Amino acid sequence: MSDERLESSAHLSARKLLTYGVGLAVSTGIIALACSLVGVFRLGDLTWLIWKLRLIRLAEAAMVGAALAVAGMALQGLLRNPLADPYILGVSSGSGVGVLAGMALAEWVAMPNWATTPVLAFAGALATCACVYAVAQRHGRLDPYVLLLSGVIINAFNGAVMLAIYLFVKPFVVSGFLVWAMGNLSSGVPVGILWISAGCVLLGWAALFLRGAAFNAMALGDDVAASTGVSVHWLRVETFLVVSLMTGAAVAVAGPIGFLGLIVPHVCRLLVGPDHRSLALFSGFVGAIFLMLADSFCRTAGEWVNLSDLPVGIVTAFCGGPFFIFLLRRRVTGGRP
Repeated sequence: MSDERLESSAHLSARKLLTYGVGLAVSTGIIALACSLVGVFRLGDLTWLIWKLRLIRLAEAAMVGAALAVAGMALQGLLRNPLADPYILGVSSGSGVGVLAGMALAEWVAMPNWATTPVLAFAGALATCACVYAVAQRHGRLDPYVLLLSGVIINAFNGAVMLAIYLFVKPFVVSGFLVWAMGNLSSGVPVGILWISAGCVLLGWAALFLRGAAFNAMALGDDVAASTGVSVHWLRVETFLVVSLMTGAAVAVAGPIGFLGLIVPHVCRLLVGPDHRSLALFSGFVGAIFLMLADSFCRTAGEWVNLSDLPVGIVTAFCGGPFFIFLLRRRVTGGRP
């Protein structure tokens, strides 16, 4: 193929990605507007304040959904493991330890939440990534099964740390911690945390999108990727850093929401194929849409069980648990049912 045709193909690809991006952004906005009209209050009862609170909550859902979906896409591409996602590998629970520590510090010391929570969430996620990577890598290579097992073990350890933190906070604060730990969206998140988290998610999303070609090369194996000029070691370090940043931002806002980063990338892969540039774009918007719809369902279904709303983490767990078992079974049986 000539240089002119290569350049034309690159421009066509860029135009297609731009078209996809605009279409997905418009679709996400329309769905957000529709979801803002759904809830316990009927349309005739809807006041500007209630609508505004719903829009804020939907913005949180979109940000968290995009963060976890793109992070899951990156981990699956980097590790060539379809079972990888921030929740399963313990990154979300590591962020959770940081968030709970930040909340506890805010109770003990006169410090605002926004000054501790996002920073400690990122630190907890990064520490978990470092532990999982250290356990699973041997001579520069990662064992996918050891990686998964180490994530499960570290998840259990982080859960024990969070339970230990409950022992050192006031009893009436524990109930709020438990609701947050279920994965719960609320319009009462401090504005400072929202802005910091949104900035982290957008920066991380852009960074992973730009590394799409490197993830495509990684799908062919470490040696092939290295022969094309990809620095495998530094790509892993960069990806774990960005995934920690995005997961920490999401957990700081909504708590540890499980399996979203597992489900959405697989759905997007069925829609657009294995190109990680398209996957990064679609995963972010589809993750945002998925969590907005799930949260709208929770706001409505809570009335059925005499609750103001249901924690959205429960819905994602009910969806993701069977999906994880299905993927695990297919992997063990070589793709057979």
